[in-house]
Amino acid sequence: MAARPRPRPKKIAKRRASAASPFANIEWVIEDGGSIHVGDIGSVGCVASAADRDLCYAMLARREGETLLELLLRLDKSIAIASETAETIDEINGP
Repeated sequence: MAARPRPRPKKIAKRRASAASPFANIEWVIEDGGSIHVGDIGSVGCVASAADRDLCYAMLARREGETLLELLLRLDKSIAIASETAETIDEINGP
């Protein structure tokens, strides 16, 4: 099965500019059949991730003192970056 083409940056920028939500990229992933997850993963602690069937956009570790809102905003920004580069932003797994 061939992978579907990644969205172009203009598409995401347009959605971000037209959306009233500070989480326009998270909404875009979910509307496109993807998902996000936030929760505790053992020794890593709180993690936020976003993926669809073709790409894991981001896996972020919650930073010391970071609020849940700040983590979700960072996840939203990471989705935009990863969709433009087609590379996962990974703070969980080593290089």
